[in-house]
Amino acid sequence: MMKKWIGPSLLAAVIAAALLPGCGGPSIPVAAPTSTANLVFGCNWSFESTAQSANFAYPDTNAVYWVAAVPDSIPSGDKIEISGTSATARYFSYEIYTEDGVSEADLSDAQIFGQATTPADAVTSGQSYTVSIVYSTLETSSGTTLVANPSVVSPRAPAHKYLFYRLYLPTSGADQFSNLPTLTYVAANGTRTPLSATPDQPSCNYILQNIQNTISGISTTSSSSSSSGGSSSSSSGSTTAVSPPAMKVFTSSTGIFQNLDVTYMYEETSTSLGDMLIVRGKAPAFATGSQSPQVRYWSVCSDRFDKPTSVVACVADQDATIGSDGYYNVIISPQTPPSGYQTQFNYLSAGVDPFGTPIYRQLLANPLFLQSAKNNKDSLDVSLTMGAYYPETTYCSNSVFSANLSAGAAAVFSACQSTEGSGSVTDTGN
Repeated sequence: MMKKWIGPSLLAAVIAAALLPGCGGPSIPVAAPTSTANLVFGCNWSFESTAQSANFAYPDTNAVYWVAAVPDSIPSGDKIEISGTSATARYFSYEIYTEDGVSEADLSDAQIFGQATTPADAVTSGQSYTVSIVYSTLETSSGTTLVANPSVVSPRAPAHKYLFYRLYLPTSGADQFSNLPTLTYVAANGTRTPLSATPDQPSCNYILQNIQNTISGISTTSSSSSSSGGSSSSSSGSTTAVSPPAMKVFTSSTGIFQNLDVTYMYEETSTSLGDMLIVRGKAPAFATGSQSPQVRYWSVCSDRFDKPTSVVACVADQDATIGSDGYYNVIISPQTPPSGYQTQFNYLSAGVDPFGTPIYRQLLANPLFLQSAKNNKDSLDVSLTMGAYYPETTYCSNSVFSANLSAGAAAVFSACQSTEGSGSVTDTGN
């Protein structure tokens, strides 16, 4: 997940929706609040968050997130152990967030298994590992050590941080509760306390109750001001969509629930500027186990700009239609494109909101892939330095699209660029 425009008030909303029935997680009783004591040991994996169960903060529809809670701080010499086997998934990682959703530390599977210099290569599944969560203001996360910052204090009781276990494209039940890694609190004297039987359960219940109380007052269905005809409390703020459009790199490291292993590119768009938006770029080689990948994973998603900043649809690298020239071509439109698009284009619905935020992701790029989004995030002209791998975008009319389709995707894109014109439209939000 990545978030730039909303504030921390939606943190609870991101998580609370995952408590809805049918999310596939364990049944965690949320009793009447019985304790506001700060966590001593922590809370076991409590809920699963997906784009279907918690569609906030721009999730990728191909990712699954399991969430636990850990203490704000622990005594010197104590630690929390995460024990498991490498998942049958394209990627997995652990990341610690403050209660307000800002990342403190992360470890990718590549770091855990000593592949930090070749992070784009897939990690072999079934390998045993143990990661230790330690608390320090001096150490940094590396290898099998994930470092939480004890100086960052939770603003609300019970004091806690969130631990995320992320999986991209999990298979063989890797994201099921029965296959999750085990969490154990290990005291300096060697005493081991499984978080599945934590003495903190009353405080864990209280945390979940607070989340539910918060979500009950937040609407997750309202539209933007432009579509509702007036100001909406769910709007994320004003934005202006321009034509011609241009993707830019998200350079902040403090986005709400941002995955620090991902480099995001985005733009603001409006369906009033064209019948469709086309995203086109050279497809990076992704991790399949048989090639030399440039990135572990990439995707294109259509997302709505206004709160709850939800994803509409995504196409993962493995599902993208790649032309003989090595390019992907993705249509984002509120209506199904003209007939015949399927052989050369992928289609993502733009959803019902006229303002959108298409997102292009690259996960764990090979450091030697000089045209990656990560290597060019500080570029003055990212479209120039990324070269063919830059995700170009253009608005297009259905008539121009249909008239040029027989000439191929590249010809369609060129014709659309030459006829899209210039303009802008503003969503004033709230």
